[in-house]
Amino acid sequence: MSDATLETATQNDEKPPSSSPIVAPLSASSLQLPTTAQQKLSAPSSGSATGNPRNKCALKPGYSLMSWVRLCNSGVDLTGTGGRIEPVTREELAQHNRVDDAWVAIRGRVFNVTHYMDFHPGGVDELMRGVGRDATKLFEEIHAWVNYPQLLNKCYIGQLKDNASGTSILAPPSSPANVLPRFDWTQTFDDLSFRFQTYRWSNPGVFVQHSAAEEPTKKLEIAVQVEEVWHGFGFELCREVLWPPKAVLTNPETGKIEVVFAKYMSGPWTKYGNHVGTVLGTLSELLKYEVHSREDFNHDSFQLNLQSLKQEVVLRVPIGSHVNIEVPHNGEVLQRSYTPLPYSYLPGPNREPMATKNDVKFLIKYYEKGAVSKELHEISTGTLVKMTVPRGSFKLSELEKHRNILLLAAGSGITPMLSFIKPLLLREANRIERVHLMYFNKKIADIWQKNELKLLLKWDERFTCVHYTSEAGEEEQLQVGRIGEELLAPLFKEKDGERFSYALICGPTGFNTAAVDALTALKMKTEQIHVFQG
Repeated sequence: MSDATLETATQNDEKPPSSSPIVAPLSASSLQLPTTAQQKLSAPSSGSATGNPRNKCALKPGYSLMSWVRLCNSGVDLTGTGGRIEPVTREELAQHNRVDDAWVAIRGRVFNVTHYMDFHPGGVDELMRGVGRDATKLFEEIHAWVNYPQLLNKCYIGQLKDNASGTSILAPPSSPANVLPRFDWTQTFDDLSFRFQTYRWSNPGVFVQHSAAEEPTKKLEIAVQVEEVWHGFGFELCREVLWPPKAVLTNPETGKIEVVFAKYMSGPWTKYGNHVGTVLGTLSELLKYEVHSREDFNHDSFQLNLQSLKQEVVLRVPIGSHVNIEVPHNGEVLQRSYTPLPYSYLPGPNREPMATKNDVKFLIKYYEKGAVSKELHEISTGTLVKMTVPRGSFKLSELEKHRNILLLAAGSGITPMLSFIKPLLLREANRIERVHLMYFNKKIADIWQKNELKLLLKWDERFTCVHYTSEAGEEEQLQVGRIGEELLAPLFKEKDGERFSYALICGPTGFNTAAVDALTALKMKTEQIHVFQG
């Protein structure tokens, strides 16, 4: 949020009406908030759902946030371990419990906060409450929204282990997807923001739905996807907001979601209203979209832009996930899976633009005998189609410990890869060293997003891309070749710490099989490879 963000609203005696009905369901079918086994969340009347205002103290001269940033960039070893990243047992953590030797664990990561003591806005005594132990609960209660991986990046020591045998507790608690995300809200004079906290690397999805006929509105539904589990939040606000939202932002690394609405009338709110939240489970919901535009992209592919029917839904698809588009064909209903184009794969610091995006864009390869692609290629603007909620088995957390990542794509298999490149390069914890894309096509004219990939090459030198075709070409960064062990072998000659340790693959079945066989022959383990099935 901007500097104009209001401080937390003060507690007041005004209570949400107990007789107010729950807002209309997220849809008329599977998204309906059930009345049984419902996880009701208390509707806080203050500006913070935690109810714990943060007590700040005056910092000594020379100990501002900018001074801390300068210290982090000075080359001083803030870890006390020479920069080595090694697992830490609880017993070892407990030994570092003094002001001059202070380690703390947050969400499975251990940091040396000795040098940070005098920079902490809450004071030394407050920080010492968490020293020498797992301070996750304390952290969550006071300032869960602090971007601690970035703040303490140069202080990172390693993962926290349960015991000396090496069992890591970096992973979230058992069945985390079934735990209702934490909710909080903030405001500025003009905007209202809803925030949801899942867990690190949960790679959440979200869609926001306008549930009332009137506009501006007081009734909203927000559904949050964590892995395969959906959670529904029905809101009845005390005042009106404008539709559509100004922004729907997701952070796959921190697991945070923020949905920003413009207030219908500017001014501070003493409360947001009330809401009900529940675990919905797996959804078979079909979202209604209409064709906004369809344009040929090259000789055998086209771009399809779908827009929510009556602009009722704003959707964000998790990285690596796909949706199924449903079309009628010869009296039958057919579905095919497609990966939407990410909104923010082009160069720039932000993961998503602040402008509202309630459309979903696809690049689709046209097959003369492909029933669905042929129907979509011939479809008219304004035609109604149905689309599933996001699906996919890939867990982004699998990439967390890997710094050198190989992307192997063929033809339309480039679409899931585009969703990975920028988030990986923007990753704050365990900073990426290399993301290398090998993109295979029959000929130059088949290459998708060639100019956009060139922009990414210029934006970050850690990203590299080589195009391979079956035909000879004179263009820079283009080679002739087919996927196989001989082609991949040079990439695995580096010493262990610099070798590619994870590979993502997407293409036709034959390509995927050949890629897996080649990587296996080069001693890559099964758990280091993920294949996206088309």
